[in-house]
Amino acid sequence: MNLNSTGKQLDVFDGKARVLHTGTEFGCVHPSDSNFANQFERIREISGQDRILAQKLGFNTKVTPISGIDELEQGKVENFFRTPIVSDGVVVSLTGDTLMKIAVMIMNADCGTIEILAPNGEIAVLHGGFDNIDNKDGTSIVGNAIKYFEQKGFRPQQLKFRVGESAQACCYGLNNPAYQSQNEARRDKMVQDYGSDVVRPVRNLPRSENGGIGFDVSLIAARQADLAGIRDIEVEGLCTSCHGLVSSTMGTLDSFGTWYSNLRENPVNTKTRGYGMRNAVVVYSR
Repeated sequence: MNLNSTGKQLDVFDGKARVLHTGTEFGCVHPSDSNFANQFERIREISGQDRILAQKLGFNTKVTPISGIDELEQGKVENFFRTPIVSDGVVVSLTGDTLMKIAVMIMNADCGTIEILAPNGEIAVLHGGFDNIDNKDGTSIVGNAIKYFEQKGFRPQQLKFRVGESAQACCYGLNNPAYQSQNEARRDKMVQDYGSDVVRPVRNLPRSENGGIGFDVSLIAARQADLAGIRDIEVEGLCTSCHGLVSSTMGTLDSFGTWYSNLRENPVNTKTRGYGMRNAVVVYSR
């Protein structure tokens, strides 16, 4: 693992894949940002990747296998591609023997990125937000990705599962008094389905106000994988919301520490810009 001005870089799945997670020192990576083209070229240079695919995120549970470049939309800059439909999960190939071999990038703040690797080199790269793993329609992006691999003939025991760093329950939770009954119902459901340790009070501002209910989204995703039968499970426990901050700045808006965070971002600035500050998580073949 290397943590520097570029962000965090590490090899995963026994060196078969690499993950680059940009941070605040790297600067915002968002297609609406005026410096996006330069930031995208920096990412290509650091990762050594010719083409990069980024999902159109919608906090859904759709998982889309990508077979070829003709299935994708050209993004705002050259070599930047988007899924033609809103799909928070994609499946590509690390080897190119089956699906398309292409780097996958998720631009996020607070949510983790989930990777699931199959023996044939196909890898699912999933947006790991709370509504992705516990959607109102009763589905989970984790479950849908596992079903895809099962339909390909793989048993869950053959899959490798990883959840990257994200906002943890110390910072992330639900605290709007107007929705307290719904929040408590969701808490009770998570405890019933995945254990009492996936829920605890939020410790840090701003979500600790009004008795915020903290959800360990990474652990919930890992429990879903475990219940499905996956045994090779890795969870990165680092909190992107408070990492790099000191306690005196925990409640200060626009104090992001090592990574940008929606929890810390001033909504007035977001409204003025028309977008939020974003990190980029890039997953690609070694």
